[in-house]
Amino acid sequence: MNHDHSANNEQLYRYEITAALNAVVRACQDIVTEHSHRGFWTPHTSTEPTPTHQDLIEAARRDVLNRLQLVIHCAETVAYTIEHDRQRQPNRDRTLRSRAAR
Repeated sequence: MNHDHSANNEQLYRYEITAALNAVVRACQDIVTEHSHRGFWTPHTSTEPTPTHQDLIEAARRDVLNRLQLVIHCAETVAYTIEHDRQRQPNRDRTLRSRAAR
């Protein structure tokens, strides 16, 4: 039973981290599709022919940086949660074995 539980957890961990990283990759693809041309950033700024540095900074944050930070933060949270849960499991497994031995 304990081995099956561990195997199920491992499979769930793989699904979770894969889904989280797929979200990061999709966000990158979307940003490239929506905000670049031939590998170069094409900021969506005002209709001014020469945007100001502040226009560029705002566009960078709005179109690229904030979105990437969000999905990366989510992926890091998933990874941290998995690592934290995995570190707790050996303790939980020992507790369950000692209770079963009583």
